[in-house]
Amino acid sequence: MICIAVLAAGMSRRFGKQKLEYSYKGKPILQWTLNKVRNYNTRKLLIVSKELDLSRFDLKDFEIVENKAPQNGLSSSVKLAISKCMKSEGVLFLLGDMPEMKRESIEKTISLGKNRIAFPKFNGIKGFPVFLPSKYFSEALKISGDVGLRKLIKAHMNDVISFEDDWSCVFDVDTVKDLKDANER
Repeated sequence: MICIAVLAAGMSRRFGKQKLEYSYKGKPILQWTLNKVRNYNTRKLLIVSKELDLSRFDLKDFEIVENKAPQNGLSSSVKLAISKCMKSEGVLFLLGDMPEMKRESIEKTISLGKNRIAFPKFNGIKGFPVFLPSKYFSEALKISGDVGLRKLIKAHMNDVISFEDDWSCVFDVDTVKDLKDANER
C-alpha cells in the first residue's frame, strides 16, 4: 500500500496570509486537493502548520500531522510524511496550493510509480503529484531546506518516469494575484 501526503504547512510568505484558507471557485484552496484524493483506499496524511485553521476543511479520512518547524522549508514536511509511512511501498506527494491538479494526473502517477520516481511535467517543467518509492526513503530523510525532493530526483534521473501533462500539474497559488487571476478563468 502507498501513502498519500498532502503538504500544507507552508508559510505563505509571498501571499502575505494563510493562502490555503482563501476561497477558490467557492471552496478553500486546500479543499480542492483534499477532495481529489479522498476516495483512494490508502493511508492519507495532511501535513500542516499550527497557523492553518483546520475548522474550515472537510478532513474525513485524513490523518493530521503537525509540522512544528515549517520555517525549515518543504523538506521538513516531506520528511514528516516519510517518517509516518516507513512501512508503505511509497509516498505520493501533493501540494495543498494546487487546486487545478487533475485526478487523472494523480491516477497516472500512481500507476507509473510502483518502483520508480514518477511525476507529470508541462513544457519540460516538473509538476505534481510526485511518487517516491520506499527505496528512496532513507536518502529523502537527509534532505534539508525549501527544495523538497528536487536534488534527490536529479540524482536519480535514470530511475524517473514522467509524462507530459497540461498546465494544471504546475499551477500553484503563490500570490494574491495568482488567486485573483485563477478565479477569473
